Amino acid sequence: MVPQSRTDAHKVFANLYRKSRSPEHQQKIDEILTRSNDVFIRIDLIKKADEEFYKSKNGGETEEEKTSEKKQSAKPQPKKIVKPENKPTGGGGGFLSALFGGNAAIAQFAKNTGAIELGIFGRKPAISSAVEAIFKGLREDQIIATIQALKLCETQGWRHWAPLVYNIINNYNRFFNSFIGLDSLFIDEISAETFLNRSTKMQMYYGRVLSRPDTRDIILTNVPTLVKLDEKLSPKIESILTGLDYGLSLEDQKPTLRDAICAFHIVMSKRVVTWDEIVRGFNISPIDELKFKSSPEVTKEVEMAIAKLEEEIKTGLFSKKELQNLKSRYFRIDETGKLNFDFLNEIIDDYVNRHYPESMQNASVKSNFKSIPHKLLYLIIRDFQSVYFSLIEGYIKIEEGMQTKDVLLIQSGLFLAEIEKINMLIRSIDGFNKKYPSFQYSFQLMSEKMIKGAQDQIESALLKLLSGAGEIFGRFAQKIDVLIENHLLAKEYERNGQLNEKILTTRERPIEEVKILHRFIPYYNTKIITQSRIAGKTIEEVFTEMTKLLYNYAIIYKDTATTQKLTAHKKIEADLARAKTEYERLAGKPFEQDSHL
Repeated sequence: MVPQSRTDAHKVFANLYRKSRSPEHQQKIDEILTRSNDVFIRIDLIKKADEEFYKSKNGGETEEEKTSEKKQSAKPQPKKIVKPENKPTGGGGGFLSALFGGNAAIAQFAKNTGAIELGIFGRKPAISSAVEAIFKGLREDQIIATIQALKLCETQGWRHWAPLVYNIINNYNRFFNSFIGLDSLFIDEISAETFLNRSTKMQMYYGRVLSRPDTRDIILTNVPTLVKLDEKLSPKIESILTGLDYGLSLEDQKPTLRDAICAFHIVMSKRVVTWDEIVRGFNISPIDELKFKSSPEVTKEVEMAIAKLEEEIKTGLFSKKELQNLKSRYFRIDETGKLNFDFLNEIIDDYVNRHYPESMQNASVKSNFKSIPHKLLYLIIRDFQSVYFSLIEGYIKIEEGMQTKDVLLIQSGLFLAEIEKINMLIRSIDGFNKKYPSFQYSFQLMSEKMIKGAQDQIESALLKLLSGAGEIFGRFAQKIDVLIENHLLAKEYERNGQLNEKILTTRERPIEEVKILHRFIPYYNTKIITQSRIAGKTIEEVFTEMTKLLYNYAIIYKDTATTQKLTAHKKIEADLARAKTEYERLAGKPFEQDSHL
């Protein structure tokens, strides 16, 4: 249709703009409309954009060509007309009405509503001009702004609202678009049958609008709030509110839209048809309160968001369980939530007894180690080297049955980087202690300066060593913890009867890599033969003990990653609560937790 006047052009433009498009295509249309304010140019721009888009989707064939082919190949289908129930209505009208063919009930409806004009003696009821006015109550700018706002609600509203709110607003979106599109029917005189056929969807959507008394409040509360978040639409808020209010106030005028719809049914059937009859005839389903009802594109986005939240919740639950295991396995925490480091007493006693003459094995020497960070660091590294390094860098002796056996637990070089870092650290801290033998420093001061920073050059050098040590301990602990987790997974498989040959071979095969998999710590249930304090303990016990020490050392020397991991429970709980709430909003049901999580 080529518009002959500017009035016609505005109608053509409105119909073109309201065409169903994908979000990406519609966004492109909105962008090109900013190039001109002239309605004729805008029509050409939309047509050209639609044609290019259609060609790209259909191998160069235009929409008109495609439509022409369909028309030639398609067989005509009979139109479906929603017919209300043919129930007899009262109001005979007496002798004169019967004589002239009038209907008193229709006449009364016409008088009460103003939706019908009666011909002479009421024999030819017709739709009144007041009905047409219902469909022409908004300006073009108000219509377009409102359609854009409702489109925004359709594509983005699910991110903000519960399904019920979204579905109420999206139903109104569909109603408004259907309603506005009907104004073009009144350009020429139309039959009631034509109007009813073309307005079927509008009637159904309007039935849902009227079925919920809270529709108006929900729309006028939520839609403007979302619109104000959009930079392009927020300046049009007044036009949008006018458009929304107009569609929500169609029952506050005379005739109402409900009266107008009834009028078309009456004119077609020549009898009074009530709104309840029309609604029953459509068998309109209620608005879904639990599941988002939208376009396939939006539905897919919702499904993807739900899947992402499921993964996020599962990850959060795993992190929560992992943190609980970390705390229970490697740390002692008292009732007040404070960490207990009493295990250091045994290590200090053992070190002093092995390296100091009996005359110096007193409480003062031991207390000195425990209270001075760099002195303690030297001691725990020396202790770790002498007691635990043999397990990760070479062969050890074990007692298997009644025999002694040399075995390799870790493939040579797997922890070479950690061993070298610790060796370098011990040389550095030993050098510092020898250079500054009288340097006094406390753990409290260390904690404060690690936060605020130190100005003194000697103090800065020491803090660098101490914080570096914490980082080394933390990373080392994480790697060995992976081996323990793998071992526990293998034991779980064993309990469940799921072991295979590959896992079974790891009972004696040295560990060759550090990554998540099902494998045992080699010879884990055999006892170690050594001269150190771990003699008689099983390999499994010693690996757990070694990891415990490294994690605690990391905390003592303020390793950021380990500290954050240990104190992450509040964040994990908050993130889980948020994700579960969002999941329930989108999925319409609570998250069902797997029993193993």
